[in-house]
Amino acid sequence: MDKSKTPNNLAEDKTVIAGLDNSENNANKVNLIGKCFKNRYLIESKIGHGGMSDIYRAKDLYLESLNVSEPFVAIKVLLPQLSDIPEAQQVLIKESVQTQKLSHPNIIRVYDVDTDDGFHFMVMEWLDGESLDQVIKRSKPMGINFKGSMKIIDQIASALSYAHHQGIVHTDLKPSNIFLTRQGNIKVFDFGVAKNLQQREDRYALAEVDQDSSLTGYTPAYASFEQLTGEDACAEDDIFAFSCISYELLTSKHPYQRVAANEVDVTKNKLVKPKHISMSLWPTLKKGLALKKAQRASSIDQIISTLHRKTWPILTAIAAGTILVIGGFQIQQYYQVQLDNLNNKVAITNKAKSEVQAFEFIPASDLLARIDSIPESKSIIKNGLLKTHQSEVLDIVEQRIASLPKSDNGLYQDYVKIAEVINDIERFYPDSVRLLQMKNQAERSKQLVVDALSERLSLLLSQARYNEQGTNNIKAIVDGLSFVEPNYVYLASNEEYTLYASTFDSALKKHDINQISELITTGENVFANYPEAKSLIAYGAQLKVAVKALNEYHNATAKGKNVDYPYDAAEVYYRDTFEQLTARLEAIDDPKDLHEFDKEVRDLATNLPDDFDPLLTLDKRLAASFLRQANVYLEKQYLKTARELFARGNEMYERLNGVQRL
Repeated sequence: MDKSKTPNNLAEDKTVIAGLDNSENNANKVNLIGKCFKNRYLIESKIGHGGMSDIYRAKDLYLESLNVSEPFVAIKVLLPQLSDIPEAQQVLIKESVQTQKLSHPNIIRVYDVDTDDGFHFMVMEWLDGESLDQVIKRSKPMGINFKGSMKIIDQIASALSYAHHQGIVHTDLKPSNIFLTRQGNIKVFDFGVAKNLQQREDRYALAEVDQDSSLTGYTPAYASFEQLTGEDACAEDDIFAFSCISYELLTSKHPYQRVAANEVDVTKNKLVKPKHISMSLWPTLKKGLALKKAQRASSIDQIISTLHRKTWPILTAIAAGTILVIGGFQIQQYYQVQLDNLNNKVAITNKAKSEVQAFEFIPASDLLARIDSIPESKSIIKNGLLKTHQSEVLDIVEQRIASLPKSDNGLYQDYVKIAEVINDIERFYPDSVRLLQMKNQAERSKQLVVDALSERLSLLLSQARYNEQGTNNIKAIVDGLSFVEPNYVYLASNEEYTLYASTFDSALKKHDINQISELITTGENVFANYPEAKSLIAYGAQLKVAVKALNEYHNATAKGKNVDYPYDAAEVYYRDTFEQLTARLEAIDDPKDLHEFDKEVRDLATNLPDDFDPLLTLDKRLAASFLRQANVYLEKQYLKTARELFARGNEMYERLNGVQRL
């Protein structure tokens, strides 16, 4: 490489892979190692740097909690100096949205885009391998043979063809935006400046980022002539870049020595056929490299299908013709019969092949939706497609599971939906070990959540913590259990119920409205199926209505409003109180105890209207008790005590005779 051109070449390439370039501005360096985004993604190491962002390897603590063997993700973080620039944020968001639209085994999976502590970031799948520009550099000076190159080219083509069919062109395709995993799988990424094709543009989508912004663009060495002259994006732009990359794989050199397409001098930069491609296939690749769109191949599929075309060797054809001529008429007849038979077989084979080809280009992302449309007579094709795409299909299943919505509070996975997704695919892969692992992992995770929630609920009940809030709120825990396992029923112990009933009774005696409301909620959620709790819960339901009415009354009066007293609600609320007071009154036979009881009732009466029926009834009985005991002490000649009892009893009767319900 000409060293004098190095700075310009690096400037062309917005994405620089760690290890190839370390020229980032030290003044803007931020050490994110050890930082945890959203309390979930723990940054472990930096793996790449781009013109707009840094890329890190992070551990997904949630996946780790589920015992996933490799709980890693890649985090693309917008550089700090760009954090407050709306166009930069828009590019990151657009890349996430565009890539999430493209569910394909050769396109990187994007899980989320978010902001935390001022950092804007995108969460992607973790890839273990190397970028394609590193692969090309290692292949110097000879390039990669045709068979080896086609293993990579086919996968890139599959990704681009799928994106084009979805109405999206990449517009910045280059080797550094393509990744080769250790398993030999290709992943295309960096759709930050991708464009929607005009015929599929969504009028309601977010507006495009300003095209004049320095934050958008392409890499000149791989940009088409039309891109460089400002024409609208189209599939042919990607075809040019794809063809340049294919040429580089075969030769380890750029077809135009990295000169921009609008600056190529065709008299000096003539295309040279790669040694690793045959003379018959070279025109196809050459057509993809055409500088002008009118001469360029119109689709990726057209290039790939031609590169896979098998041609008969010329010498074999000449030899076969010579034998037929020399063999004479009889030999000619014999071979004509054989040729006819062969043609018939070829025709049958071609028919079968065309039937297969009708299905073989179904991408893994569409396979499950279309698999049932394949007739039973084509069961071999159907099973072959399922087998061929098994790994990609299961990748998609994992992605579907990861994208399922969680509970309203965001704490729990929807294990019912997870089971439905797995069961739906299990009919196609009943013996899949990987699918079984997913199923077992989901079951283990669900059981861990159920055990943890039920243990926390038991602890709260055993400690009478009925009014806790947040994650220790009893109703929230019960709702969480119902979400995770709809058929789960918590069975409270006798000790838990005894403590609950005792606390309920104490709250009734104290007339603690707030605690009674919490206890009613706990009873309905936890003790509804407890045999001895039915009457208490039934009374609790009535109390709940009464408590609400009394709360509304007290709140209104506190604001100075003139509202009617809720007599019916109060009778429900004070039912047990007056029953207990009446029973105690019947047992009092000492004047001192009677006066103390009278004082207790008067304290209670301060919170009640004078015409409250249960209070009136109790007061009449209390007045009668004063007069009855006055007669007893009069007969005993305790005149002073008798006078006091008579006085209090008569005073109460006079007051009661004057009370009327308004």
